[in-house]
Amino acid sequence: MGSEDLENEEAPIKDNVEFSSDTVKIEKLPEMEFAKVQASPKSKSLVSRFEGLFYSLGAFTCRRPLPVIIGCFIFTSLGCLGLPFIRMENNAIKLWIPQESDFSLNYNWLWANFPPEFRQHSVIIHGDDILTPEAIQKMYKIYKEVYQIKTKDNRTWRDSCLRIPVVNIDEMIESFTEEKKRKKRWADDDYDEDMWDMGDDFNEGFGKADYSVGQFYPKPYCEKVSSLNTECFEESILELWAYKGAFDETAERNIASLTKESILARINAGNYSEFYMIERDFGSMLAGVKRDENGKIVSANATIMRWMGRMNATRALLEGGKNDAGTGEIVDMGTDDFERDLAQILLKSEEIEPKYLKVEVNVANSFGDIASSTIYGDVNNLILGFSIVFIYVNFMLGKFNHVEQRGYLSLIGLGSVGMSIGFSYGFCSLIGLAYGPLHNMIPFLLLGIGIDDMFVTMQCFNNLNAEEQKKSREERFGLTLKRAGAAITVTSLTDFLAFAIGGTTVLPALRSFCIFCAVGLIVVYILQATWFVAWLSIDQRRIEEQRNGTLICFKHKDFKPNKFSQKNILQSVFKSIANVIVLKPVKAVIICITLVILGFSIWGNIELRQEFNPVWFLPPDSYLAQWHKYHNMHFPKQGEKVTVFMENLDLPKDLARLDKVHEELVAQEDIIHSVDSWYLDFKKYVNTNFLTGGGIPEETMDELVGDESFDARLTQFLFGSVGSKHRLLLSYDGEITCGQPAPAINMSMIQFTHHLMDGPKEQIPAMNRVKKILAGANFSSRVFPMCIGYASWETDEVISEELYRNILLAILCVFITTWILLFNFGASLQVLGCVVLTLVNVGGFIHFWGLTIDTVSCTNVIISIGLCVDYSAHIAHAFMSTHGTRDERVKKALADIGPAVFNGGFSTFLAFVLLAGSRSHVFATFFKVFFLVVLFGLYNGLFVLPVALSFIGPKAYGSEELENEEVVLEEEAEPFRPIIKNGATEDSKVEPSV
Repeated sequence: MGSEDLENEEAPIKDNVEFSSDTVKIEKLPEMEFAKVQASPKSKSLVSRFEGLFYSLGAFTCRRPLPVIIGCFIFTSLGCLGLPFIRMENNAIKLWIPQESDFSLNYNWLWANFPPEFRQHSVIIHGDDILTPEAIQKMYKIYKEVYQIKTKDNRTWRDSCLRIPVVNIDEMIESFTEEKKRKKRWADDDYDEDMWDMGDDFNEGFGKADYSVGQFYPKPYCEKVSSLNTECFEESILELWAYKGAFDETAERNIASLTKESILARINAGNYSEFYMIERDFGSMLAGVKRDENGKIVSANATIMRWMGRMNATRALLEGGKNDAGTGEIVDMGTDDFERDLAQILLKSEEIEPKYLKVEVNVANSFGDIASSTIYGDVNNLILGFSIVFIYVNFMLGKFNHVEQRGYLSLIGLGSVGMSIGFSYGFCSLIGLAYGPLHNMIPFLLLGIGIDDMFVTMQCFNNLNAEEQKKSREERFGLTLKRAGAAITVTSLTDFLAFAIGGTTVLPALRSFCIFCAVGLIVVYILQATWFVAWLSIDQRRIEEQRNGTLICFKHKDFKPNKFSQKNILQSVFKSIANVIVLKPVKAVIICITLVILGFSIWGNIELRQEFNPVWFLPPDSYLAQWHKYHNMHFPKQGEKVTVFMENLDLPKDLARLDKVHEELVAQEDIIHSVDSWYLDFKKYVNTNFLTGGGIPEETMDELVGDESFDARLTQFLFGSVGSKHRLLLSYDGEITCGQPAPAINMSMIQFTHHLMDGPKEQIPAMNRVKKILAGANFSSRVFPMCIGYASWETDEVISEELYRNILLAILCVFITTWILLFNFGASLQVLGCVVLTLVNVGGFIHFWGLTIDTVSCTNVIISIGLCVDYSAHIAHAFMSTHGTRDERVKKALADIGPAVFNGGFSTFLAFVLLAGSRSHVFATFFKVFFLVVLFGLYNGLFVLPVALSFIGPKAYGSEELENEEVVLEEEAEPFRPIIKNGATEDSKVEPSV
């Protein structure tokens, strides 16, 4: 009804009404006064309906708290039923590599069909000079300690090592020739390169003579080869002081009597291993070498000792692989037990004299064990984190007196976070999701994000005005949830959507983590709106009955709270801030500070590198991290060593394709340093010694039979001095025997080494070029490249695309959600601006804090989008709910909801502050990213957004209806009636008679 209609109705009443004798006279009738009319959205508007739902929920929860509490408990208990089915997963391949990627598919196929068996261990010994008698003697003691290891199952190093043949040069030469037995090699420093040399299965120090070619093959050559002794494969400069292929008493006496001069003489004399009796490049085992004016070595400050182990891959697959600490490494239990003992022995070698020579240790199983123990060790901080947050929540929710303290309520509120964690873990485990290292952050996340809703609800309850405080408890809780419900729904739903978007990624660890978090956030939202409100209503009844906050059975008589407890210091602070922030000079200062921060942020984003190193998962002070530190210092690698696996080649028909692949790989000089392949050596061997035409691949050898056939020549090559190093690296369809045609090759390999490359911008194109070369050869069987580096490179190729895709999708969903729930496009756009600004700030400053774009930091940035929304959405919603000028509405919004926003951000910080000193890369990155999110989120939400709203803030809810004079009576308004002033009471009845 408009104002004109009201005026038209008033005249007839005055003109036509007659009053009985007991009524006041017409001339004494007061002017009509009407109940206060307040503009609000239409009763049928979305805002009204939305708030009405939460009003009903709050009133019902207060009226029936016990059924609500029981229902919440049953609901979360059903989700927790899945906790026994939780499945740990720390296998990096299954966590960080897309399961549909080339690397993942090829890795799974390789392990299912041709599982790798080699296990490498090493120590780095470093000091001022390691070419001293004391250093060599310390190395020898370490060598002997390894051979004395015996596990609980009596397993020794000889049972765990890779064994290779060792040739006695004198005996072999004497058996093939009738010449006089030559002088012992180990007593003569002169070396004749025409001597017999069997070769090394893993190195290139081969002699020129090859007795597999000529009259000695197949007999007596094969008989001698078959009877060769085998030894464990190891590498160290100790081999220079072996005696006749062994470390016997003679060798031990020689080592004990070493002098500096004799050591340098042997080091400079040649590269011949007295243990394996082959040429060896001992210079590659030394670092920090110093030479005299003649080029002779005089000292070195580091050397490396290596041991090559071999596990039983078949047994490992049958056993399901080691699962200690959830590492998921595929290794048989016997090998795992030995490696644990080996690590202990090598770590104790630090105490062997001289102690000034440091020993850095790397055992094959070290990485998984150390990384896992570090991550799970940091989870202990969760208990202390809950305690700190509990203390803070107790201070903020309650007041400092016996009755109005809310200790139990604070504990119950935090309990809802624990219930949501249990539900999330149990439910997600039931649907088959794995639990990985990232998942240890979930309790901190839910603790930090979940309690924000608690602060908002309490703030809305405390903001009820004096008139509303007089209403019934049921109405008060209806009004509280009516005002808090929309705010916590906006933030919780946007948090959920940010994680849900992350759950669509192809990275398994991130997908599982985000789904766990999304489920937990929805549950904690439900519990905060029901469980917490139900307990709050019970606690409020206790306060109104003046029962003690600790001993609730004790009831205070004539309780009067002390004055200090009635002060709301934080709200007073925000009222002061609100009064200042609307001043024009202060606005100008905030804008300038924001622009400066933005400038640094953009600079940091430009400099931000995309880089990931698995070593970062290790604590910096761990023994394996120290090994990597000194290895990079003393023995920097050339580049990634890649193995090309080739299944079931159709040889010799595929020789032409094989040759084409090798030619193209060798031609890639800008990305490939060197190529090592059995085919290149075989091609040279056959073309030099047997084929007289163009050689292979022009001569396909298809028509040759008998001893001239391809299979026969292949066996001859693989048992020769050059080919022997390839024999153990090929897989055959049957046993290969010297002198017999080779069985079909099930799996062959090409090895090549990349140049060192500067990050993904060079690595990814190089990897894709190699894949293109292999695909272009059109082999009919499976052919693929594989190396550990390619796993990271494929992840890098995906992570940048995933990062920007998920950020854009999350921002879009957040905007649409805030638009729908805030019911205003302009407000949603400004909230979105704050979110984007916070992300830019965080992205820039993580560069200055030493982080790079990797799987962990990307995960944190993506999931932080939801958290960014919380700080600005609450302010925007409070601004939209307040009437007046823009500056007045900013002041009211900051005073009303600012304390709750600050409490939410600060409590989030408290939840993970203990991770600041974490040794885990996962937790350290989590702390850095979320600290920046909280810092810039609060700044942009509490300072930047209010300034923006004071300039271009949208109209309040109901403003348009007021302008159009579509006025609706407020739900709580009194009915229209005249108010008697002149002597008559308000309750007097005026009964007109017409």
